[in-house]
Amino acid sequence: MTHPSQTAIQATRPQRSKNRKQQIIEFALELLQTRGFENFSYQDLSLELGITKASIHYHFPKKEDLGVALCAGIQHWHQTMFQEIMANDVPAIEKIRIYINGLLNYAMGNNKICPLSSLQADVTSLPPAMLPALRDLDNHELEFIANVLEQGRNNGELSFPGEAIHQAAIVVLSVKGALQYSRIHGPELLQPTLKQIEQLLQT
Repeated sequence: MTHPSQTAIQATRPQRSKNRKQQIIEFALELLQTRGFENFSYQDLSLELGITKASIHYHFPKKEDLGVALCAGIQHWHQTMFQEIMANDVPAIEKIRIYINGLLNYAMGNNKICPLSSLQADVTSLPPAMLPALRDLDNHELEFIANVLEQGRNNGELSFPGEAIHQAAIVVLSVKGALQYSRIHGPELLQPTLKQIEQLLQT
């Protein structure tokens, strides 16, 4: 028979491990947004979190393993946001606006950029094992926007030529490009550009 104290220890171990693993992912995500994937190391994580590099390697033997986990973390955030957006009974253009605001809130501040954009910028130097995860992440975002756009066009709310998936790529690239340009030129460029994107979809 298992002693109650042994049961308690066994119950706490997975939770403690999960918390440590999540801490590593969360801080790695912050470094991804501020430095890029190639420009932070396990030493950086070790110093900030106060743990040994061996502890990090225990959870993520290779950096590419951490990279795949980062992609999964970003996709989980996307999925949560997308589900919340689709649950709102609002026009399609408002759903696009909520997506844009969510992206801006996540990417702006402390010299951060969109984590997906950061990975895309490093794509030529990323480990091969990360590329399928990054591709899935890209598709996940594009398919969500395409779904909203198609719904809006079917309802007569939005108007655009061609396939919805291609228009989704235009929207995503325009929003993230405007965000990057605004880091140099300021918010006076960002907001009018975002407004123009909305107007083009409603023409």
